[in-house]
Amino acid sequence: MRIHVRLPLVVGLLLATQQQALAAASILIWPIDPVIESQQPASALWLENRDAKQVYMQIRVLGWQQTAGEDDYRMQTEVVASPPVATIAPGKRQLIRLIRQTPVPAGQERAYRILIDEVPLKQDAEQAQGAQLGLNFQMRYSVPLFVSGDGVWTKQDYQSPRDYASASQPKLAYRLLQQNGKRWLEVRNQGHVHARLSKVTLQGKTLNAGLLGYVLPGSQMRFPLPAATGVASGELRAQINDNQQPVAIPAY
Repeated sequence: MRIHVRLPLVVGLLLATQQQALAAASILIWPIDPVIESQQPASALWLENRDAKQVYMQIRVLGWQQTAGEDDYRMQTEVVASPPVATIAPGKRQLIRLIRQTPVPAGQERAYRILIDEVPLKQDAEQAQGAQLGLNFQMRYSVPLFVSGDGVWTKQDYQSPRDYASASQPKLAYRLLQQNGKRWLEVRNQGHVHARLSKVTLQGKTLNAGLLGYVLPGSQMRFPLPAATGVASGELRAQINDNQQPVAIPAY
């Protein structure tokens, strides 16, 4: 079953230099970019309650695709969160294991979104655990998750560094569009892994100094251009995934 979900707060689209991010004043979530590589059965996600009151959290994993330039989410059972619900006391942490249930084919990558909902405490555990996406929540956080097949890796291992030149890379191209009086940057990814685009410039002019967004493998995404850009063509450059040096993206 496919569903469309509006995400009020997207933690995964925060550009951070460390492997943690303050998602809100009360909840600390890290890492903000978890992965499950081919040799790993699971990955870890930590939630820390920095509030003065107890919080009740529900954690779900949705399949993530991109269709017609927009994000598309679906229910799935390939990756599960354990535990799916957690009550976290003030100042305490909760480990959430993201467990892969099915393997990813060699040379491929699957994308998911982890939804973390802060549920009003007046709703009991049974209601929250059995609820669907329409559940009443106080705050929603969203974190991207990528699961790799054999021969694929995209994220640097900071405990055991590896040569990033051997990382799997997306295959990108772009074009500029104008529709309904608005200008768009469309980026196409014909590679086998996702692209996280940050520090994007067009003909030397900054389009986004932080994180622009993601383009999943075999997909294309549209990003609105600032009205004052005033550039009709030129060289598009961006930092891609963990590559610290901007690279040129060709036009198509």
